[in-house]
Order: sequence, then structure tokens, then C-alpha cells
Amino acid sequence: MKIGTKERFVTGTGLAIIALIAAMIWWTYSEVDDANRQRRVTTEIGHAVTELRLLTFEYDRHHNERARVQWTAVSDHVDQLIANARFRKPAQSKILDTLREKRAIGLRLFTEITAAELAGRADTPLDEAGQRHQAQLLSQLMVYQQENFADALRLTDLATQRIMDAEWRVMIAILAGLALIASIIVAASWFLRRGVLVPIAQLQQATRHVAAGNWNFVLDIRAKDEIGELSKNFGAMTQSLQASFAQVERSNQDLAALNRELEAFSYSVSHDLRGPLRSMDGFSLVLIEDYGDKLDEEGKDALQRIRAASQRMGNLIDDLLRLSQVTRAELNVTPVDLSAIARDIADALDREQPDRSTKWEIQPGLSVHADLALMRIAMQNLLQNAWKFTGRSGQPVIRVGALERDSKTIFFVADNGVGFDMAHAANLFGAFQRLHHVEDFPGTGIGLAIVQRIVRRHDGKIWAEAKEGEGATFFFTLKE
Repeated sequence: MKIGTKERFVTGTGLAIIALIAAMIWWTYSEVDDANRQRRVTTEIGHAVTELRLLTFEYDRHHNERARVQWTAVSDHVDQLIANARFRKPAQSKILDTLREKRAIGLRLFTEITAAELAGRADTPLDEAGQRHQAQLLSQLMVYQQENFADALRLTDLATQRIMDAEWRVMIAILAGLALIASIIVAASWFLRRGVLVPIAQLQQATRHVAAGNWNFVLDIRAKDEIGELSKNFGAMTQSLQASFAQVERSNQDLAALNRELEAFSYSVSHDLRGPLRSMDGFSLVLIEDYGDKLDEEGKDALQRIRAASQRMGNLIDDLLRLSQVTRAELNVTPVDLSAIARDIADALDREQPDRSTKWEIQPGLSVHADLALMRIAMQNLLQNAWKFTGRSGQPVIRVGALERDSKTIFFVADNGVGFDMAHAANLFGAFQRLHHVEDFPGTGIGLAIVQRIVRRHDGKIWAEAKEGEGATFFFTLKE
């Protein structure tokens, strides 16, 4: 069963039980209200019957018309109360029927008494026999009234007992409701623990094992809900990751072997190719110096071209070795003053070409945590690039600074040189990629690739913004 289905079932059951409890409490409270109403009615009947007895005593003492009229009025009120009374219990209905019968007898007796009294007044006074008969009638009336009062008390007692029973049922309903709610809470807690918390704890334990490198850990959750599916997916994920990491490990081993081969190749390039290149350059120079007078201009030009090509090849080998070293070099992170590095490189460039009047704008206080040697190489390449491409500018300006964006420090090297077309920016940092002809701006095309490798080794990013004829700006970030 899905967790959502279980949740809906538990919620529905809880709401149904709460509705049942509410119905039970409403019913028991209605019972209490009806019992209170019955007790008010029976109490009122008892008070009326008591008042009627007192009027009977008064009439027996005074035999006046006022007492008779009051007795008749109260008697009618008692009859009306009895007629309006409604009881559902058989015992109460039986007592009420008896009360009606005795009331009828009592009314008949009082009618006889008052009739004899009125007849005695109209004709002759009652004789001794008449007086005894009247006394007997009054005595019987008193007895019936006493029984009526007793019946009224019994009705009141039954109503009071019904109130007590109803109140007890209310308390039972409340206690039962609390017990049911407590059972629901216990059941929901048990379900939550067994169906959710325990599997989640197992998943948490599995993630700890996997994070520690135990890829063979088996997560055994057999539930048929979302957590069970998550467990299956987790197992499939760990197997897939295990296979992926095994492939990565094999790739790393292949890469390490390739790096060793690259190092061997670099060593071979450094030692085996430099000799022939030096020989080509040296012998070409000997030919120019010793036999230059025997060569025409075309021959001299050919020898100069051989020398230039061998020198470019030597520079290319140097840059390739430098790129390889940058990739393999171990980082030694320390605080680095970029402003000081930029100023040293700028002074060196000015000394190389004292006839150039380049304006340097280097922001003071530029500092990073990085490898000093690698950052010097990176700044050397960026500033040499700016120096080279501002060579034809009337008033060359090279700026080094930093700015803040999204709480990150972004360093930049900007110039007002020839710039480039941003459509070719994707190829800018590739090895041997050039956006200008070598005769116009000499170089090997590896400098920016070296800068990118250095920035990436510091977990940073590098990008450029430029416009043809208006200069270029290189931005880079480093891990803080």
C-alpha cells in the first residue's frame, strides 16, 4: 500500500471516529437536556399538587367560596401540566397514567363535597350523617392527594435518575472518545515509525556506508510503497555508480599511463629535437656570416627564413613543455600580491622596449590565495598579450584591476589594442589557436591555453570580452 493511501486511510478513519464521538456526545447531551426538561415538569407538577393540598386544607377549615375557586383553578392547572407532560420511559408513563386516574377521582370527590356544601347552604344545614359523609369524602380526597404527591415525587426521582444516567453516559462517551483518539495516535505513531522512520533510518545508514566507499552495502527494504521503490532505485544507483567509478578508475589509470608517456615524450622533445634545431640555426648563421658575400639576396633570405623557422620551433617546444609543466605542477597555495607581480612584469616590458610609451594602470592591493609561480606565469602571458596587441595603438593603455559581482571578486587585464571578433571567442583558449596572422603578431598560440590551465587548476573561470579595433579584456576568478 502506498504511503499516500495509508495516510488517506488513517485520516479518514480518524475523522470518522471523531464524527462518531461527536455524535455520541451530542446524543448524550440531548438526553441530559430532555431529562432536565422532564425534571422541571415533574417538579412543577409536584409544586402544583402541594399547593392543591394546602387549598384543600384551607377549604376544609373555612368552607368559603374563595378557597373553592382557588382550588378549582389550581386543579385545572395540575390537569393541564399532566396533560402536557411527555415521558418515553414505560415506568414514567405508567405513573403518569395513575396520576391522571387519581386526579379524576380527586376532582370527582371535591365536586361531591362542594355540591353537598352548596346544597346544605341553600336548603337546610347538613345533619350529623351528612357531615360525617362530607368528612369521609374529604378524608378520601386527602388520601388521593397524598398519593398524587407521592407519584409526583416518584416522577421527579425518575427524572433525576435519568439525568444522572445521561451525565454518566456523557462521561463514558468522552472517555471512550479520548481512548479512541489515543488509540489513533498510537496507531499513527506505530505506522509512522514502522513504515517511514525505520526505512528512512536504514536509507540514512546506507548513504553513510556508500559515502564511506562501501559499494557492496545491501539495503534490504521490502516495503511496497514509495520508500520501497526508493530503496530499489538506491540499490540500482549504487550499482550504477560502482560501475561508473570502476570505469573512472580505469580511465584514471589510463590517464596516468598517458601522462607518463607524455612526460617521456616531453623529455624526448626537449632533448632530442632541440639539438637538430640548434644545428639548423647555428649552421644557417655560419653560412650567412662566412659565405654571405657569395650568396645573392634570395639565398640570404632563404637562410634567414630557416633561422626564423628553427627559432619559432624552439619557442613552440618551450611553450609546449611549459604547458605540460603547468598541468602537472603541484599547487603551493600562499597569499599572492597580484599588483606587485603585474608591476614587475610591466617594468620588465618597458625595459625591453624603452621607445614605447605605454600607460600602465595597475590597481593596488590586488591579493589572492594561489600558487605564486603559476600566477606569475599566468600574469606574464596576459600582460605580454596586452603588450603585443597594443603595439600599433597611438596611445596604448593596459589596465589591471578587480571588480565585485554577486559577492565574487573578478580580476581583469584590459587593453585598447586591436581586439578581436567575439564570434571566434570559443576558440580563444585552445592550444595553437590564433585570431591574428603570425606575421602581424608573432607567437605560438599557446599562451592563453596556459593561462586557462592555471585558472582551472585554481578552480576558477576565465573569459574574454572584446571588440575589433577597440581592445580586449580578459576576466578571471579564482577559488576564494
